[in-house]
Amino acid sequence: MFDLLNLPGIKPVDLSTDSKGITIIAEVDGAEIPKCEECQVQMHRHGRRTGTFADTPMQMQPVRLKITRPRYRCGSCGKMATPELTFLDERRRATARLVEAIRGRCLGMTFHALAEQTGLAVNSIKNIAFDLIGELEDTVHYETPVIMGIDEVNLAGGYRCVITNLATNNIFEMLEHRTQDHLKPFFKNLRDRERVEWVCTDMWRPFKCSFGPYLPNAKLVIDKFHVVKMASEALESERKRYQAELDKEERVRVKKSIRWLTLKRPSSLSPAEQEALTVIRSQLPSLAEAYDIKEAFYQIYDAEDKDKDKDEAIQLFAQWEASLPKKDFPEFRKLAKTVHNHYDDIFAYWDSPSQITNAYTESLNGVIKMANRLGRGYSYEIIRAKTLYAKYARTVGSGILVNPTTKVSETVEYGPHIPTLVDLADDGELD
Repeated sequence: MFDLLNLPGIKPVDLSTDSKGITIIAEVDGAEIPKCEECQVQMHRHGRRTGTFADTPMQMQPVRLKITRPRYRCGSCGKMATPELTFLDERRRATARLVEAIRGRCLGMTFHALAEQTGLAVNSIKNIAFDLIGELEDTVHYETPVIMGIDEVNLAGGYRCVITNLATNNIFEMLEHRTQDHLKPFFKNLRDRERVEWVCTDMWRPFKCSFGPYLPNAKLVIDKFHVVKMASEALESERKRYQAELDKEERVRVKKSIRWLTLKRPSSLSPAEQEALTVIRSQLPSLAEAYDIKEAFYQIYDAEDKDKDKDEAIQLFAQWEASLPKKDFPEFRKLAKTVHNHYDDIFAYWDSPSQITNAYTESLNGVIKMANRLGRGYSYEIIRAKTLYAKYARTVGSGILVNPTTKVSETVEYGPHIPTLVDLADDGELD
C-alpha cells in the first residue's frame, strides 16, 4: 500500500472511511527484538497491542491511526515492552505533528472548531492549549509601555483589567481583577517600571492608587472619552426626565427619534435632522438648552483648533461652568463637580504627548468580548491567552531594539497590534 503517512517506523496496510473521518491501519515496520533494560537479556515476543491515535486531517476529514505494535516480555524478570514510536504523543493519544498543529491554531480558533477538524476531544485540545499557555507565560515578555492605558472589561463573570501600550497601540497585559490587592503587586513587580511616563485611564480611583506608588515617573491623564461621556449621560438624564412626563405614544416617539438626534454632534446631523432639531428648539426649549450645554462641554475638547492649549481649555471649562443655570440641569452641575474633583488629571490631557486617549483600548474591549461570545464557556485564562499571544497579531508589533549597554540588537515585542485585531474582527476572521 502506498505510504500515506510519511511517519518513521510504521507502514500503512489498510484504509477505511466512515462518518467520523478516515481510519488508517498501520503496523510497526522492521522492529528489532530488544534487550531487557533490567536484565540485559534478549526479550521474546509476547503478543501484539493496537492503539488508536489522532493524526493531522486529510481531504478535510479527521484521521485516526490504528497502530499495531508487537509486545515483548523478559523471560527472567517478566518486564513488558513495546517499540517506542518517536512521532507519537502517547499522553495526548495523537501524533506529535497533530499536537504541534493544534498548538499553532488553538489561540486563533475555537476549541470546538478544532475538535471538529481533527477528531480530537475538546478537553484534549484544551489541555494542549493550557500546556502552550504555560510555556508562553515563561517565554514571552512584552516591552514595558512608555505611554500606558488602563481600562476594564466585564468578561467571563467578572471585571478584568486591560493594560495597553498607547504609543504603539498594542496589548500589554490582562489582569484577572481590577482591585488594588491585585493591581498593586503587578505594578510593584513590573519590569522596567521606571520607563512608564504617562498613564491614561478613567476616574476610578483604585487605578491611580494602585500604580501611583510604583511608577515613579508616570503622570496620570484622565481619558477624555470618559469625561465627555458624562456630558452625554447628563443630557440623557434630562431627556428621560422630560420623557417621563409624556403619555405612552409620545414616549415611544421621543425614544425612537429625539434620543439619537440629541446624542449626535451638530456636524453629524443630516439636513433632515437639522430641521428636526429646529423643531425641538421651538417645541422643547429645555431639552434644546440641555443639548447646547452638552455641546458647549464637548467644545472644550474639540480638536478643530490644533493649537488649543491647556490654558484655553481651562478657560472654556470656566466659561461653561459659569453659564450653567443655577437651578435647572442638576446632572450638568454634578459633571462640573466631578471635573473639579479630578481637575489636574483631566487637564493633564493637554500636557500629554499627542493628547493621548484610551480609544484603542476601548475598541480592544469590543474585540475581547467578541472572542468571549465565539468561545462560550471559555475561562478567563483562555480568553487572556487568546488576546495576548495570538500570532496573527503579535508579528505586527515586533521590532528591533539596540541594547545601549551591550550594543547588541535585540528583538522586542510590544504585544498584539490592536488595529489588526479590530480589522480581523470586522472582516469576520477572528475565530
